[in-house]
Amino acid sequence: MDMVQPWSIWWLLGIVQVVGLGSAWMTRMAEGSARQTASQLFFLACLAVVGLTAVVAVQMEIAGWFLSSTTLALMVLAVTVDFTRLYEPPVGEVPR
Repeated sequence: MDMVQPWSIWWLLGIVQVVGLGSAWMTRMAEGSARQTASQLFFLACLAVVGLTAVVAVQMEIAGWFLSSTTLALMVLAVTVDFTRLYEPPVGEVPR
């Protein structure tokens, strides 16, 4: 582990987090389109990588393990929460 620079670990963690969150956003944007299946598969691969990164970071006692854990939680929430409900009128109200 002497050959690995500490800054390279942080850059790698950061890139994994950004790609993971980007895949969640891409999956939401591709909903209902022809690219939906491809984006879901990419998201699942990213979800596995972020989860593995969190486990490895905890095992190696890297201080940034919480970043991967938080990203994992945000990714799951981003693809499961139904944001379309935010734009619908409340029950009983007539849309204009």
